[in-house]
Amino acid sequence: MPRSRKHPLGRTLPIVVACLFVERAAFAAEYIRQESPQPASAKGLEVSIDHAFTQAPSSDRLLMKNLKRLLDDKPEFWRDAKLSFDLRNYLFERRNASDNKPEAYVVGGQLTFESGWWNNLGISASYYNSTEIDADGPNTALLAPGQENINVLGEANLRYRFTDTFLEGSVVKLYRQTLNLPFINKHDIRQVPAAHEAYTISRTDSQLDYIVGHVTKFKDYDSDDFVDMAEAAGAVDSDEGVSIAGARYNVGESVTFGAANYYGWDTFNTFFAEGTYHTALAENLDLRLSGQFTHQRSVGDELVSEFDTRQFAAKAAVGWRGSVITVAGSIVDDEAGIRKPWGGSPSYLSIQRLDFDRANEKSLLLGLSYNTNFFSSLGLSSYINIARGWDAEDPITGFDLPDRTEYDITVDYKPPAGFLEGLWVRMRYNYIDIEDDGEKVHDFRLIINYTIPFI
Repeated sequence: MPRSRKHPLGRTLPIVVACLFVERAAFAAEYIRQESPQPASAKGLEVSIDHAFTQAPSSDRLLMKNLKRLLDDKPEFWRDAKLSFDLRNYLFERRNASDNKPEAYVVGGQLTFESGWWNNLGISASYYNSTEIDADGPNTALLAPGQENINVLGEANLRYRFTDTFLEGSVVKLYRQTLNLPFINKHDIRQVPAAHEAYTISRTDSQLDYIVGHVTKFKDYDSDDFVDMAEAAGAVDSDEGVSIAGARYNVGESVTFGAANYYGWDTFNTFFAEGTYHTALAENLDLRLSGQFTHQRSVGDELVSEFDTRQFAAKAAVGWRGSVITVAGSIVDDEAGIRKPWGGSPSYLSIQRLDFDRANEKSLLLGLSYNTNFFSSLGLSSYINIARGWDAEDPITGFDLPDRTEYDITVDYKPPAGFLEGLWVRMRYNYIDIEDDGEKVHDFRLIINYTIPFI
């Protein structure tokens, strides 16, 4: 892609944003924001611990309806089977002070099959692809290192569901799968998601949800290779995995609380806890409060260095007559920054580029949205986030690191019905101002998703 070329995205995005301003809030962690446009009300804002134990609804829009009807009288294994293709086109451009400006345009997506049940057994598989159309400069993470295409069987697992026991509603899942946990998730911020090789038992969408298991390998979103979890964390030549346990409890309809612990054998342990409270203050006025705590420390042979650190974060969102204002803050211990080698960060300060979780870093975020019925009916929405981090230090030398400010704008078009249902066009602009060194970084992204549910 020649650097002299000016793409329509760079010229039209500011105009579109000015026209739409901010139509829908998006104040979850970045890996959650990437999975769907966010709701407009404070009540609908999803936190990481809720996202971990919530199943995405199935689409009833089927391309091959006649075939689906033919399967109605077949065994459950075939009758309830699902086959879909999630097409994704992704254009990425970054502008900075360097002469090497990463650019790429790729196409691909994932083809997924999930069977129904046979004697409480089921199977599922997903094939991931990212194919280069045009690429220039350093890696954009849309492709594998060296601008190589990505082709991988990202998911392939055997499932077993429990019925008529105290474990009713629980599902055992074996081998390659995607997880939605804080710190261990599919981090779907580029062309294909991250995935894991894991052996788990879990229950979702109940009053008391849980997951227990062991994760052995990790494939990042810019790779088609599964590597041992310890190696992904930086422990060269180690084949150790991560044992996980987590739960969420719903206290009525207004309060949820959950926690998860990940023991990375001979690397580090992560404990994460989060609680959220929602209330309607008056007609058309609601409030949602959330708080989270992270503790990480090296364990065992400490193959990725000795450290012990914590992060505290809090968030408040107020919705009134279609507008939502969100304020969030975070503080990290000075001994070390937060590590997240196996997925996206659950922090409220995790936005398009930065997570604001360096050692000793304090940070604040302001988010603003406004949603009207008119724009929602057209499938249009957008949001803006501004975050600033300061006082960060190098944990080894103690030297001060530059303060950083990030500005994000996202515009979404996702028709709710009609022949364009299943289409999701996302335009994103990101600007980072790094103090002291004068570095300024601009990102432009155009993502076109189209979900095709065959059966």
